Amino acid sequence: MRDPSLAALNYALLYLVRKLPTDRGSALGGFIGRINGRWRYPVIRERIKHGYVHLTGAQMSAAELDQLTDRVFTNTGRTMLEFALLYRLWREGRVTVVGGDELLALRRAGRPVVCVGLHLGNWEILGVALAGLGIRFTSFYQPPRSRFEHRIAVSARQSYGAELLPPGVGATRAALRLLSEQRGVLGIYGDEERRGYVNAPLFGRKPAPRANLVVAVRLAMASGAALVPCYVERLDGARFRATFLPPVELMPAGNDRQGALDENILRLDRAITAPILAHLDQWYSLLDYYRPERF
Repeated sequence: MRDPSLAALNYALLYLVRKLPTDRGSALGGFIGRINGRWRYPVIRERIKHGYVHLTGAQMSAAELDQLTDRVFTNTGRTMLEFALLYRLWREGRVTVVGGDELLALRRAGRPVVCVGLHLGNWEILGVALAGLGIRFTSFYQPPRSRFEHRIAVSARQSYGAELLPPGVGATRAALRLLSEQRGVLGIYGDEERRGYVNAPLFGRKPAPRANLVVAVRLAMASGAALVPCYVERLDGARFRATFLPPVELMPAGNDRQGALDENILRLDRAITAPILAHLDQWYSLLDYYRPERF
């Protein structure tokens, strides 16, 4: 009974948000996220604090850590309710793009592209930005556990033109055909969570064999695609900056394919680590990252 009950609440909230001005709808999500963070998820709240200190080495007071955690939950709450607003954010001029000209130049040259996104800010804005630039793209996605949340997510992403590939061997083959034969654009999130653990950035760990970080590099090396890290910053309320970084320079496979693969994974990891550390209070994956047994 839990999933249908939560779904009814979520559908009602999303319907309400669509009727509200964008700033007010987003702010409502932030309020709900902050309340949930304070009263509903104490374990996750402590995990965020430990994770932030572990990753940064910062010395922070209890009050400062509480403020940080409030910001993480506020951003998360805003992002969840902004699913109802994605279709109108571009036309309202709420998304600015950095690196868009370079990305369009790659497309004009006929170069396939693997966009490696991060769960920063409102990460769904990456798709909004690509669509706003006139770039058609296909994206891997991880279906939520609840079938109702799945419908909400798919509907929102299709509203701005995304074509979706559920994870799996068949999807990976389809992605390789998209890049090699159709010279298209593929989206994949490099910092995905699986079974309670976030696979990237590595922060000194060895990459998991099936991590998206590894899959993205393999696909780029196999297809000759440009490997473009990208992320979103929440600037103020429901305003965003989507940044497409320069392509990661890949080492040719040569006679040592495994050595080249390992080096290229590290190069991509370095490229995605910097923006995450710079915006940890907007990193959704911080909710799951800190698990002491992983270090």
